[in-house]
Amino acid sequence: MEDIHRKSEIVHILGMPTHILKYGTIGQSGVIFLIIPGNPGIAEYYDEFMKVLYQNSKYTIPVWTISHAGHVSIPKSADNLAIEKASYSVCSLEGQIKHKLTFIKDHIPSNVKLVLIGHSIGCYMILKLLDDLDHQVLRCFMLFPTIERMAESPKGQVATPLLKYLRWLGALIVQGLSYLSPHMQFRLILWYFRGKTVPDCIYNASMSLFDSFCVSNVMYMANMEMQKVQKLDEDLIKRHLSKISFYYGSDDHWCPKSYYYEFRDKFPHADTRLCKDDHDHAFVLEGSQQMADILSSWVERDLHKIND
Repeated sequence: MEDIHRKSEIVHILGMPTHILKYGTIGQSGVIFLIIPGNPGIAEYYDEFMKVLYQNSKYTIPVWTISHAGHVSIPKSADNLAIEKASYSVCSLEGQIKHKLTFIKDHIPSNVKLVLIGHSIGCYMILKLLDDLDHQVLRCFMLFPTIERMAESPKGQVATPLLKYLRWLGALIVQGLSYLSPHMQFRLILWYFRGKTVPDCIYNASMSLFDSFCVSNVMYMANMEMQKVQKLDEDLIKRHLSKISFYYGSDDHWCPKSYYYEFRDKFPHADTRLCKDDHDHAFVLEGSQQMADILSSWVERDLHKIND
């Protein structure tokens, strides 16, 4: 039976149909958890994480996730040409940041306090949003943050040349796989995740990765990440440090442990933690329950301030 608290909808933002996944509606609590995903930015990957977070709030605080523009497959329509034209600007890294700001301004009342939860590149986007949203933000939680030197990280050193020179090959492979039946595509996803205990939402979310338009946007944004996410914006972090919490992975090849120690040395008073449970950078695959529990206990003191 479908969860009555769960709502899935498509909202047009800056000309791009955008998938929004919601648990709960904005109500008397005056607070909302808003998740800005990593890359691929497919909201359904976070479904299990959202559900546990919502349950932990005793169903009182809504939990929403906004997909990245162009990362989720949508039904074909007469507007496809207009959508493709809009994607050239909106699906860039800077465009995605503007996309999130527009959604917040248009769909979340200004008197509602935001608890922003970033994952991976979503953390970088949140940092870039803070100057515009500071008055509305209650707290920011940066999970496995890729906010500096992405191209220098172990995975970045491998991904950078591939994204620069071979994106066309990835798009070509996906174009070929797109002709398979949905049944065969789903079986490929099951095969890929064999041996892992992943929630059902992971299988459903991954179906968008058989859409060449989506995969092209995913790789385009990833290429921009390698180029743009370089030097840590220390001044920006200093301005908002009291509202930001950081959670680094203990074995994260996108953000190695050395980045955590260097960050802690630069900001000794920051609320910064190093994972003790070996959760993967892509925690939504096998660690949604645990990460939601960690975050729920972490945010508890901030929510008490609202209720007192």
